[in-house]
Amino acid sequence: MRALVLLLLLSLLFPSLGRTEVMERVVGVIGGEVFTLSDLEEAAGHFGLVRPRAGNPFEERLRLEAFYREVWERLVEEEILERETKRIGIDVKDKEVEEVLEQLRKRHRLSPEEFSKELASQGFTLESYKHYLRTQMRKAKVVEAFIKPKISMDEEDLLAYYEEHKERYLVPLRVRVSHIFVALPRGSSKAEEERTHRKMERIVEALQQGRAFEEVASLYSEDPSAKYGGDMGYLSAKEMDPQLWEVISQMEVGEISPVVRSSMGLHILKLTERQGERPLPFEAVRKRVMEDYYKEEVQRRYRQWLKEAKKRVGVQSKI
Repeated sequence: MRALVLLLLLSLLFPSLGRTEVMERVVGVIGGEVFTLSDLEEAAGHFGLVRPRAGNPFEERLRLEAFYREVWERLVEEEILERETKRIGIDVKDKEVEEVLEQLRKRHRLSPEEFSKELASQGFTLESYKHYLRTQMRKAKVVEAFIKPKISMDEEDLLAYYEEHKERYLVPLRVRVSHIFVALPRGSSKAEEERTHRKMERIVEALQQGRAFEEVASLYSEDPSAKYGGDMGYLSAKEMDPQLWEVISQMEVGEISPVVRSSMGLHILKLTERQGERPLPFEAVRKRVMEDYYKEEVQRRYRQWLKEAKKRVGVQSKI
């Protein structure tokens, strides 16, 4: 019953989805200019957006409603940027768009034909991408003219931001690991595999007899860490072979693993210490904090500018 009610409501929003009547339905007004669904369809191409398709009519209507709302929001921003940059005399010239377009093509070392194909793979024609690029350049000009000059980064603001977002500035989980390693690359001969496994059996036997891990590592390990008793120091997940990390992350401090295979060979691991995540001191991450704070302030102030500009221009939504 609830699905039928939703379907009825969507039918009222999009009466028939057969083309003519629906496409001319008014979806909103921007600065006194009326926009219809056909305008949204055209605008979608400028944004590289594709009209959704679904397996059943009900799901398609739901997706279509969300699609039109997204296109409308982007269209409103585009129209506001065009009107405001023209009003204050900082609009983007055709020459500027062409220059940036050429820079992008050369940066990626693409011929004009290859560049057009790359744009097509992202849902753009060359003209629709120019349209999209012009809007992004207008936004950049607004940010440079009205947003960035108002941003200050006082020490108090940075410290407050750091305290509020400490979870972003953590020393990752690290473990201190020792290992005994015997090389056995993938694709080794059968004879090499047999030799390596016999050596590993002697190592396991020595550990089972109670010999110290460090002593056995010094005698048998083929890794440079052998001279330190197998100690590899402190490592994070990014610094370890994924197969080894999967094993070590489940071990207790002091525990010795069974034989573990990696792409390089065979290992026996010993977890000697685990350090949990902890916040880095402010001074150590000050530069990152400044960058993050600045980016968020630009975004926050731009959203505020856009909100005020909408009121100034006059935006009414019917979608």
